[in-house]
Amino acid sequence: MNPVLNHASEHRDLYQFTISGINVSLANSIRRTILNDIPTVVLDTTHHPDDEPCKIEVNTGRLHNEIVKQRLGCIPVHIADAKEMGTFPGEYILVIDEKNDTDTIQMITTEHFKIQHKESGKFMAREEVRTIFPPDPLSHDYIDFVRLRPKIGDSIPGEQIKLTCRFMIGTAKMDGMYNVVSKCTYGYTPDREKADEVWSQIQHRLVEEDTPKDEIEYQKRNFYLLDAQRHYKPDSYDFQIQTIGVFENRDLVKKACNILRTRLLEMHKNLESDIVPIKTSLTTVENSYDVVLIDEDYTLGKVIEYILYAKYYMGEENLSFCGYKKFHPHDTESTVRVAYKEPTEKTILKQHLRDICMTGAEIFEKIFSFF
Repeated sequence: MNPVLNHASEHRDLYQFTISGINVSLANSIRRTILNDIPTVVLDTTHHPDDEPCKIEVNTGRLHNEIVKQRLGCIPVHIADAKEMGTFPGEYILVIDEKNDTDTIQMITTEHFKIQHKESGKFMAREEVRTIFPPDPLSHDYIDFVRLRPKIGDSIPGEQIKLTCRFMIGTAKMDGMYNVVSKCTYGYTPDREKADEVWSQIQHRLVEEDTPKDEIEYQKRNFYLLDAQRHYKPDSYDFQIQTIGVFENRDLVKKACNILRTRLLEMHKNLESDIVPIKTSLTTVENSYDVVLIDEDYTLGKVIEYILYAKYYMGEENLSFCGYKKFHPHDTESTVRVAYKEPTEKTILKQHLRDICMTGAEIFEKIFSFF
């Protein structure tokens, strides 16, 4: 496989590019990694029985505590520097302490957020907090958090919210609140020339049948809306990525490629250390083995499956079967099943797996270099 990058462009915050020369399993692994596995600084609103990271001391508003926590966890924390990501969660804490003493409804937004140093107790400068919780670049509004109703006379005080919340490193795989993109899609690159050729044949048939011009125009619009999409360029994919603002779009692709490369190299290391379990398959398929992957899913499993297929089934023709399956999404284990045409030792299988791990790592390293 020889990946090639074409037609990269960015309009506002939507990044589009076309990548070709790779199988759909590799393109899908990049998309899945961007959607699930990009680490980012988040507000820790998870529940821990022994140590509550988000402590709500006062909440007299209309939203109960769990809704407040959920809304808080959805707010992105704009820290992209890798070094700062490593130190910030352990050094700082979020503080919110607002009470509505006015006679009108008050909206508490990220503009009211304060960040306190854990050891010194000093609050971060307003300008620095603004970079971590910035306003929207288009509307210049801050993110709405909660609404506090005003006091009613002297007997009913205005509503109040007071809480502290720790920061942590999270991924969207842990919770959908911690996503880093608002859009991440890909599709096959349309083959316009092939579609035009097919339409010419359809048009020729319609003309021979004396179809009215209005009907032909209608059929043409209908064809290019639907059936034209059946004609695409093989192994070529149009990506669209739109960040929520914490990371640059290009950086997200680079991070995804780096994560996938690291996981493949880690698997290569584990194979050399005999950490990866390899069992004889309990099936009627001869000369077959089950390679057990721990804490992996279809993101990496289908990459391994395809490279095995391309290199040792279609290429050297050593295999009679290879496939990947995770029996349930909640399982921590998944299986790559490999069957050889001839009796084969496990050491040969390990060598083949190490080879495909290196092949996959090299492919993602090359894609990384494009961005």
